[in-house]
Amino acid sequence: MRKKKVSLCLIALTFCFTLFKAEVDSSDNRHIDSESGSSIHRQIQYSFTLQNKTNRLLNKAEFWTYAPVKLTSTQRCIKLEASYPYELIEDDLGNQILYFRFGNISPYDTKFITIKASLLLFDKPSSISVQDINPFIQPEKYIESDHPELLKFAGKFKDQKQIKTAENIFRWVANNVHYAGYLRDGRGALYTLRDCTEYMYLFVALCRASDIPARGIGGYVYSGVPILNPSSYHNWAEFYDDSAWRIADPQKKVFMHDSSHYIAMNIISDSPKNPMGEFYRFRFAGDGLEVKMNGTK
Repeated sequence: MRKKKVSLCLIALTFCFTLFKAEVDSSDNRHIDSESGSSIHRQIQYSFTLQNKTNRLLNKAEFWTYAPVKLTSTQRCIKLEASYPYELIEDDLGNQILYFRFGNISPYDTKFITIKASLLLFDKPSSISVQDINPFIQPEKYIESDHPELLKFAGKFKDQKQIKTAENIFRWVANNVHYAGYLRDGRGALYTLRDCTEYMYLFVALCRASDIPARGIGGYVYSGVPILNPSSYHNWAEFYDDSAWRIADPQKKVFMHDSSHYIAMNIISDSPKNPMGEFYRFRFAGDGLEVKMNGTK
């Protein structure tokens, strides 16, 4: 009888612990104090449909997609889960890529991959040491910061204080560039200066032309719904000042505030170590394979 009572107690304790863990894991918008100040805990989820569109057996299929950036001045990715086993790849910028391999996918068979992530997001950016800042002040594809036209134009925004120069650039881009809808292929800063379509690239290029380290970020602005929608994918910028990366989103007219609303999925760069190449959200390989990111209705 005593053993039976002990067993029942253990079962009850296990049940209570399970409920407590579920409550902690499913909570959202919880403020947590850390060395970076008050933070918000968010849980996000996104999913993909992979389908063999042929009447043949698919012997090998590969799929790569971004997970939230592990560490920025305003974001910590503290937990990742997926419905299939994966290999985690990190590039030299801190991007996290989930790599999935499948074999023997039957004709017309479908697989669903669901990814969940737990994040800490901060409105107050924390200091981050950058070992090599040089890549963030150099020109690269779509960021033609060494072009004479951009260099001359950047001089109009120069101020004695770097942060004021960044703000001057932000205000001009926010007020003078006009959104022309989603562009599948990037066109770059110089194109934007002349034709006014891509906010992020122009802001980054003008910052770099002014010797301010800056980078492009791809991700999502949190809208209260934990399921990420592919149509909500968004690009913004960060510039490095006083040992921290600070958000600048000229398209949404956000400068150094509401940082906890931004979920960084991709530090955009031409890094050769990133297996995603120029794909912003996901890529795949497999003869006859078709992939789409699922969205909310």
